[in-house]
Amino acid sequence: MREELQERNIKQKDFAQQIGVQPTHLNEFIKGKRNLNEDLAMKLEKYLGIPFKTWMNLHNGYVYESKAIDAKKNEHKRAAEYEAACSQTFNLHILYKRLNLNQLPCTERVSRIKEMFSFDLLSSNELRLQVAGFYKHSEKVQIDEKNMLTWLILNNFETSKAKFDIAPYKEGNAQKAALEMAKMANERTASVDNIKRCLNDYGILYIEVEKIEKAPIDAYSTFVGTHPVITVTYRYNDLDKLVFDILHELCHIKKHLSDTQKAFIAIEGVEYSKDPREREANEFARQMLIPEVTWKSILKIGCKSLDPYKIIRTIAKEAELRGISPSIAVSRYKYETNWYKTSSYRSPKIH
Repeated sequence: MREELQERNIKQKDFAQQIGVQPTHLNEFIKGKRNLNEDLAMKLEKYLGIPFKTWMNLHNGYVYESKAIDAKKNEHKRAAEYEAACSQTFNLHILYKRLNLNQLPCTERVSRIKEMFSFDLLSSNELRLQVAGFYKHSEKVQIDEKNMLTWLILNNFETSKAKFDIAPYKEGNAQKAALEMAKMANERTASVDNIKRCLNDYGILYIEVEKIEKAPIDAYSTFVGTHPVITVTYRYNDLDKLVFDILHELCHIKKHLSDTQKAFIAIEGVEYSKDPREREANEFARQMLIPEVTWKSILKIGCKSLDPYKIIRTIAKEAELRGISPSIAVSRYKYETNWYKTSSYRSPKIH
């Protein structure tokens, strides 16, 4: 309408007088503040020679597009509100980055992420209820609760898309897997592939989730259907530690997972104040790697020198004679004596 009047060099005020409408009404119509009616469309046909039908079609298209724009704005607003609510609970930026969604528009990001998960992320705090979370953590270890929950969400995602084309899990399989794992570690034949194969042979799924800053999670165990699942992070390039963490989780699978306790999480630097199951899992892992009788026989040999470096060498030698990996024996000695000054007999790298 504006273009037609400008093209014909007609002033709005003069045209309003010509067709018998208030100038303010015509101006509001041109600005999109007043809808076109049939009476005005008939007058426009009469005075401008543009068919009534053309005006009505243009108007209907305008109304439709206006509603579509409003709907898109509302959709964007709802998506932005959803993201803001999620950001109060977990690290949405990390989650988007890990799922390759960070470059998408807001509405598409929200739509995609809702499709990816079988639960509402705004209720993701429920994941915490599955975990033995009554702990106090060391001041030396920085923990960001949002990042911790983000890791749990990513673990849930990796688990949900995993293929369970592995052997069935039977009672006693966790113990059998633990014995084989400990044997591999002490024979120094352990590797990620061998660990995965071992667990799969006993009906246990193995998953790795990339580490997240200020989420010092070592391992996580739960059941999905009839299969136990162990998730690990390679926070340190330390194969002996990885084996220990998996043995720890195998104890939980063997003894502690239940309908009321659906998952366990192992966190660096955490002191479990009320849960003896964590201490039991640590002891299980230690005994699997070096049975107490064997450990006492190693220590019983003794060393003529008080030099800790010579003691370390003696322990390594005696451990190897008994079929125990020197790096595992030395690591246990350093832990029990709280002496970590030597870098000798380091654990193999993860491969």
